[in-house]
Amino acid sequence: MLLASFLEPRNILFENRVLTKEQLYQILVDRLCSQYKLPICGSKLMELILQRDEEVSPAYSTGIAIPHIRMENFNDTLIAMAFLQNPLDYNGIKVSWVVLIITDKTSSKLYLNIVAALLKLSNDKEAVADLHNTGDGHSVIQYLKKKEVEVKKDVTIADIMVQKPIAVHPENTLRELINLMCMYRVAGMPVVDATGKYIGEVNVLNLLKVGIPDFVMMLDDLSFLASYEPLENLLEKQDLLLVNDIMATDEKTLSPETSIIEAVFLMFTNKKRYLSVVKEGKLVGLVTAMDILTKVIAV
Repeated sequence: MLLASFLEPRNILFENRVLTKEQLYQILVDRLCSQYKLPICGSKLMELILQRDEEVSPAYSTGIAIPHIRMENFNDTLIAMAFLQNPLDYNGIKVSWVVLIITDKTSSKLYLNIVAALLKLSNDKEAVADLHNTGDGHSVIQYLKKKEVEVKKDVTIADIMVQKPIAVHPENTLRELINLMCMYRVAGMPVVDATGKYIGEVNVLNLLKVGIPDFVMMLDDLSFLASYEPLENLLEKQDLLLVNDIMATDEKTLSPETSIIEAVFLMFTNKKRYLSVVKEGKLVGLVTAMDILTKVIAV
């Protein structure tokens, strides 16, 4: 099914005004409520959408925001969108394309598939620029038909993964690794070579283990070490050891075509909170347990 089949020209707006997020949402809500009989409309619907925004941000790094609400006693999927000349700021993410989706509570799969199609399209900078330049709803729909932007039947890891994840190189020092982990606030990172080929992973436990002497690992009671600082070993070696010295090379990875349930299974069985996504040997993405929670479960 094509994405264009879910769209109505009258529900595609081009805004040149400087608006707040609330003002724009109100315009989109009013547009849908004036045409369709919804179980909830007006201020109550606005309240639910904004509440949902507070729980999970609808903004993505590609410059699109997809606020949504799922309704009881509603059997349809409605979409209204706006292309903005003056971007909105979603906690540091500049958004120039907002797509509001209203659907029923039994259509989670359809909603996810629509979001996946929109996110894939939003990654195509040339296509997004073309859409902004169309100028009217009819032209947007014709453009999407021509591009054959499809709403797939199934959601895969490629639809929810973080593309172009932060990675580290095997020749980086531990100090450089520590700085990257602190900068991006992550507990683990893929390791790639100069060509982007995936070669392993390194995490904070690999790092901290450097600071623990071998004999300590064989003890059952470490209470006597209360005044001893074995982590000094890490401080002394952070400029001497490389990522290659502590990384793991046998970690499980996913392909972009992996199903969501298979990814969850691998996370459980391998006790991992994130997995690298690899295609033809190259790192193409990263998916975390939180991605699955926020993008699949909490919809």
